[in-house]
Amino acid sequence: MEITTETIRHTAKLSRITLSAEEEKGMEKHFAAMLEQVKTLDTFDASAVSATAHILSSVNVFRDDVPGEPFDREKLLSCAPERDEDSYVVPRVVE
Repeated sequence: MEITTETIRHTAKLSRITLSAEEEKGMEKHFAAMLEQVKTLDTFDASAVSATAHILSSVNVFRDDVPGEPFDREKLLSCAPERDEDSYVVPRVVE
């Protein structure tokens, strides 16, 4: 794959960065070097490696749901910067 100035500009746009013309030229060299390193992966024979969705074999690692004593409402509400009787008052975020 050839790295072009257009590829660099497109990548910069996706990354939300602005590059000068000089920086674009420098990036072409960096991209080409990275792609050259990644080409070594093409030589790896992965046919004996099974597909996986996760590297760990853990499944549903959850603690038991054990009911306990409820928290003290007054103590929890005492931390609120503003409250209205038994509720927290928060800024409105939906109009």
